[in-house]
This record gives sequence, C-alpha cells and structure tokens, in this order.
Amino acid sequence: MVTNLFQPKPPAKGERFETLLRNDHCTIELIVSSDTPEPTLYDQPHDEAVLLIEGEATLWVEGKEIAMREGDFLHLPAHTCHRVLSTAPGTRWLAIHTTMEPLC
Repeated sequence: MVTNLFQPKPPAKGERFETLLRNDHCTIELIVSSDTPEPTLYDQPHDEAVLLIEGEATLWVEGKEIAMREGDFLHLPAHTCHRVLSTAPGTRWLAIHTTMEPLC
C-alpha cells in the first residue's frame, strides 16, 4: 500500500499521528503538526529517531532547546526527556521508534 507523506492535512491543534509500519521491534509514524503542539513531556522506554521532512520546530531535550529545520535528524535514546515547544503549521516528521530484544 502506498502512502503519500504530504497528503494528510495538519490538525487545527496538536499533532496528527499516522502509523506507517509496526512490527515487534519498530514503529514508524508520520506526524503532522499544527502551530500549537501539545506540551506533552515524553520519557519513552524505547529509542526514537525523528526526521523533520517539512517545516520548522523547536524541541526541549533534557534542558536544552534544539531548533530543527527541514532535513534535520535527531536520535533520542530511551528515557531522554523531551517535548515539542513550537512548530510551524504543517510541519511533518517521520518518527522511528525502536526496541531491541536479546537475540538469544
């Protein structure tokens, strides 16, 4: 099934999440942000990597503000406290959540 990453419209408030792939070790989501993101503080038990596809954003990551623009990639190891402070309307992200289980 083909999914166009530029088709979903931004919500009026917060973010829209669309799961593109999920298996035992990985979840890939498309996130489309409004200009008023939710102030949720994340402390996740898994690694997350985000690629900013379109737009601009400012994140708070463990006490530091990080400005992101199109093409920027950020790895957030498990239990890295972070939140989205601001986004341009229509900002698009690819979020990749990974878990590693023992091979044996």
